[in-house]
Amino acid sequence: MKVNGVIFLCLLAFVPQSFGFNALIITNGVAGHVIPMFELAKGMHDHNITFLTDRLAETYIDFKTYPNLSSFRLIYTNDSIEALVDQKKMAREMSEYFFNHSLLDSLIHFMPRMIQSMNLLLNKIVHTLMMERFDVIIANRFIFGINALCKEANISCVTLTPTVMSSMTNINQPNSHSYLTSKQMSELKYRIYNVAFAVRLLLSVGKKIIPVINLLSKSFPQVPGPFFNTFTFKNIFLTKSKCLNIINVPPTLYPPSDSSPYTRYMGAFVDESSISDIDNELTRWIKSKSNNSIIYVAFGSSALIRFDRMKSLIYGLGEFLFQTTTASVLLAFRNFNYDSYRTVLDEMVNVEYKRIFLDEQRVKVENQFLDQKWILRQHRVSLFISHCGMGSVTEGLYFQKLILCLPLCNDQFPNAFMIDQLGVGQSLFVPPSPWKLLLRPNSFHYYTFTASSVTIKLLTMWRNSTYEKAARIMSLEIKHAGGVKRAVEEIEFFVRSNGDLDRYVPFPSTLPFYQRFLLDIIFIYMILPMAIMFCVFMKCCKRPRKEKKD
Repeated sequence: MKVNGVIFLCLLAFVPQSFGFNALIITNGVAGHVIPMFELAKGMHDHNITFLTDRLAETYIDFKTYPNLSSFRLIYTNDSIEALVDQKKMAREMSEYFFNHSLLDSLIHFMPRMIQSMNLLLNKIVHTLMMERFDVIIANRFIFGINALCKEANISCVTLTPTVMSSMTNINQPNSHSYLTSKQMSELKYRIYNVAFAVRLLLSVGKKIIPVINLLSKSFPQVPGPFFNTFTFKNIFLTKSKCLNIINVPPTLYPPSDSSPYTRYMGAFVDESSISDIDNELTRWIKSKSNNSIIYVAFGSSALIRFDRMKSLIYGLGEFLFQTTTASVLLAFRNFNYDSYRTVLDEMVNVEYKRIFLDEQRVKVENQFLDQKWILRQHRVSLFISHCGMGSVTEGLYFQKLILCLPLCNDQFPNAFMIDQLGVGQSLFVPPSPWKLLLRPNSFHYYTFTASSVTIKLLTMWRNSTYEKAARIMSLEIKHAGGVKRAVEEIEFFVRSNGDLDRYVPFPSTLPFYQRFLLDIIFIYMILPMAIMFCVFMKCCKRPRKEKKD
């Protein structure tokens, strides 16, 4: 391993520039973050790639599948077996907690351990930068302080955002957590509500975030060397670095709010050429079905479905299958979810439902990792029941599948809401009323749904031409955005432009606030003349009147 590392360093130093530039790709080991990063790395196989991540990543990715291993190097923050066990344990504990608490409460609860993990990653990055020179750093947007580090090292910075939500400070757009539509935001009453909700959410966050900020300020890594003072609040939050922000979500899933040349919507990172067509019992089962006849049910690598939700889902599916004899279901349940499903099936009293679920020709159950991209690419799959993590959403929409959302935590709730609004699927989560949401902004994680709602929503979407047309258009938009290929082209152009795209910034955006909104023109042509006229009028009114004397 050490010999390979020495050889790789020699190649970096002596290989001609025609082979491309040297890129450092950084991400944590969470599936939703590391998978799109590795897809991007594979698209950059003509360049020298150093991939830095947690060892947890090997749970989801086979790094040996990289197309050009001679120009690829993998670095773990800690490559020991004990580190892998600890990371898996932490991921499991976080999943259990996140799926039963709000995002804010979960972050506060796990912040000490998350800071420890982040510091380990940042220390590894700093040591790597002190040993080697890179042309570009490509990092997950959630890597804390990467903008300040890139500026200090004088390296082009690219960030990858696996999800995007409206800013709480942009009151002209619906707040992602207020569940308002773009149409509603054109009405005054909802604009007023949106501001009130943003203030309420900021106040609720502020009460809990102060101890976290204090803990964070005392935990910044300080590695002796040129980057010793890089990680400070001043540098991290006040550094104006020119980072190219690549957003790998559909450009119309959320209303775009940024026209900056440093922001690019690339759609889904799906490389269809790397999806292999294997022959096994599952693939033969799928291929034996007719087109648009399969409902695929999967909830990611770590999602946990509570028993009451699992029971409602299975009974709802049972009624749908009873009414739709041509439909089949593929259930991809792992670990806890599989055990929960078996318990529901064992306790099932409806004889017809139980007969359907025990019929392997109608219902196929898999308790292992599946190639989701291959499954979604099949024309035999019509519907996708998902937790609506952004990775699953983009893959499902890319392959033109309608989605029934069962969100569990974090960004999954806004994703489900937008899918329902855009008509490419429906959601089992119904947002609370605006008043309830204003009083308790984070109380909706404990929502419930009935078996009948599952059946009704499935029957509504099944072979529905309106939904199918909306999914087809969304799929075209995602593919038109360019995906991995376009992202690689943008990164190459950005690096060769020395990380500076200021010349592409729209001229109005370069103006100061008062000029952008014509306040200086309004002052000269309206306020100033009115002020002069008012002064003249008042002076005339105060002039003493001449009295006529007899």
